[in-house]
Amino acid sequence: MSTTLTLVRDTSILEQRVALIACGQRPGKTQACVTHRSKGAALLNIASTGAADALAAAICGTGKGPACHDCKDKAAGIISAYNEEIR
Repeated sequence: MSTTLTLVRDTSILEQRVALIACGQRPGKTQACVTHRSKGAALLNIASTGAADALAAAICGTGKGPACHDCKDKAAGIISAYNEEIR
């Protein structure tokens, strides 16, 4: 019988970071609004697939494309943050 260890990460900090990026970053802002915090897990899940267009549409709030330029930039930032975290 073989046993496999599985590394389980606490994603809450990354989820908060993702929500903040989606909400919009500016100096002094430390957390996302309630709306973006509630979307954090879903946005993180989409980011894990690398689907930038789907992520941008989810951030934009339409649920379908095309997303606006700002949301495309935010999606790229989220995917970059996700990739940095899981290295």
